[in-house]
Amino acid sequence: MSSKKEKFIRYKKNKAQIIQGKKKLPNGMIRKTLRPIFRSCLWIQRKINGFSVEVLRNIKVPEDRAVVFALTHIGKWDFEIVNEQIKAQFFVVAADFIHMWGTVSGFFMNLNGVIYVDEESKEDKANTKKLMVRLLQAGKNVMIFPEGAWNLSENEIVCDIAYGAADAAISANAVIVPIAIEQYGKHFVICSGNMLDPVRLNIDKHRLTIILRDELASLKWKIWESQGICSQSTLTADYWDIFIRDRCAEWKGYSMKEQVINRYIPKYKLEYWQIQRDLKTDKMPLWYRVFLGEKEV
Repeated sequence: MSSKKEKFIRYKKNKAQIIQGKKKLPNGMIRKTLRPIFRSCLWIQRKINGFSVEVLRNIKVPEDRAVVFALTHIGKWDFEIVNEQIKAQFFVVAADFIHMWGTVSGFFMNLNGVIYVDEESKEDKANTKKLMVRLLQAGKNVMIFPEGAWNLSENEIVCDIAYGAADAAISANAVIVPIAIEQYGKHFVICSGNMLDPVRLNIDKHRLTIILRDELASLKWKIWESQGICSQSTLTADYWDIFIRDRCAEWKGYSMKEQVINRYIPKYKLEYWQIQRDLKTDKMPLWYRVFLGEKEV
């Protein structure tokens, strides 16, 4: 077993002890103090990488309620680009412990505040949700990517999302701030949506999740509309293949397998895709065919 895997096991045990009350919650006050410095570092990193940012609607954060920032996910740089635009301190939920631990990026993730989750462990996923609720109840903010992984779909505006964001917000009396981001080469466009308040809406997590996904999709449309119309005739036949290569090239070692492990996929979809695979049709998503090794990129 590699040292990183051993450290991940210890990390998950430590998280369980926090839930059990044997250890304290992560400290948010120190991170809040360091927040301006951290955002300046993100600005410097963005300039070094040659990235530009366009904000269609500023991200508003209420002062009297804890917030769940719910973001769409298009690639590696989403977290850094959006993070720079948020003044409030928050803890981000991430499934990248093995990739991040011991790296410079991992150091800054920890400086920001991070909750790593093991998507292959039901117990750890449950503990992660409990920790999110505990942090929100303590007045701290949380960021989550409801899609679970990069949206590499060739036709879904926003991928299926699980109940995590809605469940945590309802349990902790927090609000959800939906944020969409899109990437055009080295240019990023961000659009923040209307705050979703479970108390005011008075709905369960199932309905709130549907509303959240619809809101994220609407924000994506606003971004697309702002960038003008693209004619289908201008797209090459290998456009999607190039798109996948560009995304994967941003993070060496990140695999298509992780895209499936980390992503929420309803059971009925998996069953449908398996049927299509057995029938040898072409109705299975391209990104899933890449994962299965049936399509090369």
